Amino acid sequence: MNITTRFHKSLRYGVTAACVALTLGAAPSAFAQKKEVVMQDPGGGYGDALRRLMYDPFTKATGITVKTVQEARSGPRIKAQVAAGKTEWDLVFIFDQETKQLGDCCLSKIDYKKLSPSAQKTVESMSPDAVRDNGVALQVIGVVMAWNDKKYPAAKPQSWADFWDVKKFPGKRCLPGWSRFVYEAALMADGVPIDKLYPIDADRALKKIAEIKPHVTKWWQTSAQAPQLLLDGEADMCMAYVGRISDLMLNEPDSGMNLTWNQGFTYYDFFSIPKNNPNPDAALQLLSWRLDANNAARLAEAYPVPVPSPLVYEAGNAKFKKNWANNPDNMKVSVRWSADYWGGPAKDGRTNEEFLQERLNALLAK
Repeated sequence: MNITTRFHKSLRYGVTAACVALTLGAAPSAFAQKKEVVMQDPGGGYGDALRRLMYDPFTKATGITVKTVQEARSGPRIKAQVAAGKTEWDLVFIFDQETKQLGDCCLSKIDYKKLSPSAQKTVESMSPDAVRDNGVALQVIGVVMAWNDKKYPAAKPQSWADFWDVKKFPGKRCLPGWSRFVYEAALMADGVPIDKLYPIDADRALKKIAEIKPHVTKWWQTSAQAPQLLLDGEADMCMAYVGRISDLMLNEPDSGMNLTWNQGFTYYDFFSIPKNNPNPDAALQLLSWRLDANNAARLAEAYPVPVPSPLVYEAGNAKFKKNWANNPDNMKVSVRWSADYWGGPAKDGRTNEEFLQERLNALLAK
């Protein structure tokens, strides 16, 4: 029986009185033990939106202060903290595959029955692969091809084949210096259909990456870099996270930013609670706040990383949902990135991500 089935069953057969009593503004005594929660935070524009629309209103409603620690990759730090017996964080953003890799050693099981009633409704509406013993999907993220319309005022690129076609679409490119997404994009540029991407044909992908390498001015390492490169004219076409690009399209139309969801990528990031975290009750209360459908929709309107729940999608303003990764129109033409493949074992015992990253690094070093 999977976690979602067990969760749904618990709702049918009754929830504890404490759970029913929990509201976002006033928690029962079990949730009032701490007045602080330490949240690992992505920073940047997304972090600003979280502070304004999530953390500060949560503090005002509950009296619990949210302290944030900016860290791009939480998995290794969680493992080190738990191993040392010094867990510092209460809630973390964690990659899909890390909920499986770190689940036994480092992550607590989430007691979904202790979430607020509104959060439980959100969880109940989510697909089984988004709700796990030790993590719940807090956002579905999009990675797409983006460009500056000022460089391409007429014909617009619409596929990774166009990205690789420097004759039809001349100009400077930027790509992440990561194996994930880049291998898949290269294979699609070489004619591989979406349903044949996995397992990755590494030799074929690397040969194609070598073709575009001379035209890539920056192999970026943080999500903020790609939009800035486009704005500064240091790149004309990039692989980029949707968030900042969509924000520019909505709020700074003169920037010239544009994107296509065709052959883009979607994946889940999860919320997890590290083992032996210092403020477990406050962590569950903040998790409840984040999973409330209306709260989650307001955040996604400001920064398009929605909780993958139909309730959240329904609560969102249509004006902002065009570039949400769970918009049905976007889901039809994008790739569901395979965390199972990338987190799976390579021939040498490492993960596929580690093995393929090493091969990409070797190519880029030439």
